[in-house]
Amino acid sequence: MNMRQALLAALRGDPDLPAKVRESLRARIDEKSGPVSTVVQAATALEPILEDAVSKRPSKLGKFGLKSAHLLADLAAEDAASTGELARIARNSSVGIVFVDVAGFTEFTARNGDEAAIELLNKLHKIVDRNTKTAGGTVVKHLGDGYLLAFPSANQAVRGAVGLCEAASKAHASDPTFEARLRVAVHAGEPLIEQDDLLGHDVNLTARLLDHCKPGQVVVSEAAKELAEKRLRSIEFGKRRNVKIRGLSMKVPLYTAGRKRSEPKKG
Repeated sequence: MNMRQALLAALRGDPDLPAKVRESLRARIDEKSGPVSTVVQAATALEPILEDAVSKRPSKLGKFGLKSAHLLADLAAEDAASTGELARIARNSSVGIVFVDVAGFTEFTARNGDEAAIELLNKLHKIVDRNTKTAGGTVVKHLGDGYLLAFPSANQAVRGAVGLCEAASKAHASDPTFEARLRVAVHAGEPLIEQDDLLGHDVNLTARLLDHCKPGQVVVSEAAKELAEKRLRSIEFGKRRNVKIRGLSMKVPLYTAGRKRSEPKKG
């Protein structure tokens, strides 16, 4: 299912959304600006509608037919605002791209209801914002339990991803009701932001890596690992594994990343 099909499924399932979409598109789109600009404006117009719907009722996310990270990837590939944000943070070097989602969020919402899901997301927002800024990154956008983060370098992205998982685990240890086991994927790409296809590929690839990430785990692409590992003394990488990414003919090398365990003192 692609972005168009997911949006159609959402619109059919919610009678209030079509009117909001029509008004937003009518207010945002300038038909004189050309078809490419129109597509970008349409994506920009739809994003706050989706975010508002999910923030009020997280269970709506299931009606979209795609994971929140995949929806974010599609929006980011078409959204000029997110492209500009990635260009700003890149500053002529590689960009660390990170996707985050909550494992089993749909099941949690179905089991506990929208109010509990909203409370969980509010706590998660604070953790993500705080830890992303601490690692020097920025939250480009989020939808439900999905986040797209950008960092000035691959090593900051890996360090931020590991720190974020640790922060979520600590939050659960102190508050068992915070049932947010994160899955985090890290990739790195060159900031050829003016070439939307390249940016779209890198963003979509990062989101697809989450399909091969277990709860509480950080997975890192080979590109991010090669750029980051020499600067990460406290982070270690697991064995290489090759995974199949939907839409790509060749398998992609993938690694797990985590904090190095302290060696026991001898004697």
